[in-house]
Amino acid sequence: MIKYIQKLQNLLRIEMGVAWLLMVVAIVLGELDVIPNGLVLPHSADEFKLNTAAIVLTVVGIPVALKLFTLNTTKGLRRMNNEEALKSYHVWSAVRLGILCLGAVFSIAVYYLATSVSGAFCALIAAFATLYCWPSGAKISAYLEGVNKE
Repeated sequence: MIKYIQKLQNLLRIEMGVAWLLMVVAIVLGELDVIPNGLVLPHSADEFKLNTAAIVLTVVGIPVALKLFTLNTTKGLRRMNNEEALKSYHVWSAVRLGILCLGAVFSIAVYYLATSVSGAFCALIAAFATLYCWPSGAKISAYLEGVNKE
């Protein structure tokens, strides 16, 4: 079982690295002006809409991602064996990371399009939220202990 936990942990770390790489690529694209800098006029309705979307995605996305993971990895543990539990843990970890990465990349794009600081703050918050998701063997083992207790 230790081998499977280690394999899942390595896979989750690779996925985390890919998510951070996507964020860095978005920043590089913004700096190279592939994402047009200042395309949206300051103090316009479009800037307001983009900033509002970035803020809502961050403020709603982070708790939803964390709660979805918790609900779906604790519900129905009695029905799962260890292999099914590890698959479920992997799927919901990927969903959680995907939601957080989507919020960060969208906020980075908003920052470059509207050149407003709120997009950068939202991206920073979402990026730091992904650090909370860093996989560890202890978390996975504790999860499997919950499966075995049920």
